Amino acid sequence: MITLSLGKRVTGIAALSIAAFLLFLSWWVRNKDKIRKKLPVRVEEWEEIEDETYRFINSFEREEDLKERPYIGAIMFMVAIGFTLLVFPETAAILAVLILSISDSASTLVGIHLGVTDLPHNRDKSFEGSSAFFLTSITLALLFTSPLNSAIIALGGAFAESLPRVDDNFSVPITVALLFIIL
Repeated sequence: MITLSLGKRVTGIAALSIAAFLLFLSWWVRNKDKIRKKLPVRVEEWEEIEDETYRFINSFEREEDLKERPYIGAIMFMVAIGFTLLVFPETAAILAVLILSISDSASTLVGIHLGVTDLPHNRDKSFEGSSAFFLTSITLALLFTSPLNSAIIALGGAFAESLPRVDDNFSVPITVALLFIIL
């Protein structure tokens, strides 16, 4: 919706700006205690607000990423959205961002709560989660293209989402946008 009202260039730049802010925040989280100790004056109210904000943002992060790479999922999400909006044609970019936002979330929810069958090439992902990704993706793609093209885009996106050692926040929108352009 923001892209439709502000334009894809402004939205893409905004997404990259948010990614830059999150990179700063990631650095701050790892260094805030050292910095606070060096400050000549401390404002406890500000530190409380800062700590509450930190706890809120952490509630969206994977536990294993918090210590080593805080906010990496959100950073990659924003970089991917910004890159996709700035590089690809509007319709391809909008579909890619929709699929990343909705289908990736659906696959995570279904995979965590209902997933029992591991994928053979990635034991961290489930058949049930990938199926949820595929079904939501094909539904979204049908709003933009033919049933056959929608199925191909959904299958490609689901495959990109399931790859091990590849950040799906980046691979999914790029794959979806490329497939949309090719088809």
